Amino acid sequence: MLTSIDEKDYTSFYLHWPFCLSKCPYCSFNSYAIAEIINFNEWREAYFWAIKLFAKQYQNKIIRSVYFGGGTPSLLPSSLVKDILNEIQHYWDFCEDVEITLEINPETAEESKIRGYREAGINRVSVGMQSMYDEGLAILGRGHSVEASIATMKLCLDLFKSVSVDMIYARPGHSVKIWEQELKQLFALSPHHLSLYQLTIENETVFGNMFRKGELLLPDDNTCSDLFEVTQSLTREHGLPAYEISNHAKAGHECVHNMRYWLYEDYIGIGPGAHSRVTIDGCKYALAHETNPRKWLRALLEHQEILEERLKLTPQEQAREAILVGLRMTDGLDYRKIPLPLEQCIDYPAMERLIEEGYIELEGNILRCTHEGRKCLNSVLLLLLASL
Repeated sequence: MLTSIDEKDYTSFYLHWPFCLSKCPYCSFNSYAIAEIINFNEWREAYFWAIKLFAKQYQNKIIRSVYFGGGTPSLLPSSLVKDILNEIQHYWDFCEDVEITLEINPETAEESKIRGYREAGINRVSVGMQSMYDEGLAILGRGHSVEASIATMKLCLDLFKSVSVDMIYARPGHSVKIWEQELKQLFALSPHHLSLYQLTIENETVFGNMFRKGELLLPDDNTCSDLFEVTQSLTREHGLPAYEISNHAKAGHECVHNMRYWLYEDYIGIGPGAHSRVTIDGCKYALAHETNPRKWLRALLEHQEILEERLKLTPQEQAREAILVGLRMTDGLDYRKIPLPLEQCIDYPAMERLIEEGYIELEGNILRCTHEGRKCLNSVLLLLLASL
């Protein structure tokens, strides 16, 4: 059943699929290379039980968006995707324009499967292209070619009303000239949405270990700054301006699901390592699932507890989280939605210095980073939140 209802009654649903064909060297997500044959019937049963557990305590909400992430959710059979969507809809209504996204890796993108996803109810896809150069794909440990990426992209554009692309810049050996060429190739495909991430080196990854040993040479700070500037100017020129620090979209194609994170709205997460932010009886909770896929699966099959964390968030913790995500958005943060007065949430003298230096601006009830502030967002946030 489809329902239209006020925004205050919405929630969103994230489903985490933890497996990939191989682990990318830069990836710090809770994902694992497949080491055994997957019993999809067991995973179906586990997801169903996890959905039921949430439904028992979190009702009377309308689903605004569903997002299948990972890992590589395009390893899932389309029949299982359809069953999961039907099970969610068994307990909650979907709004009339519900956004339902699935991430697709070109390496696992058989045409019949992608068509099956559309028939299952997927109406938006995010294609993990990562680079428009085969050399760049090899550096990033991707198992597909540019040719395969383009073929996947064209098929998705024919089948879905909204198509996003993931790309990574500031890779080892990357240059402004190469990135400009990649973006122009990408614009020629006419995607609706772009997620363009600067490569970050995370602990406990292959790249992290290589970087510590001095075996990974990255572009210098000036080149990274130039890459950011080129990204902003070319996306704006081609009608996909930034609406978040790393996300760009044509008008009307902003990711509804991710906007709920950045606006600090409620969302449900299920799957190994999945997180939730839910409001129950007027209190906001942070929930986190068991991260180990085998333990998570076994616990659910035996109808045991799966939460590693159930934390009732204080107003200070909520304020910190809301500022951290809200200042990622180009439009900024409406501080009236923070559960504390602004002067209790940030370091006011630091804010005044940052305003004077041109890194943030306060306009009415909106606090936002300027263009220069978004280039060094982590440092800005560190200064603003030093007192929390």
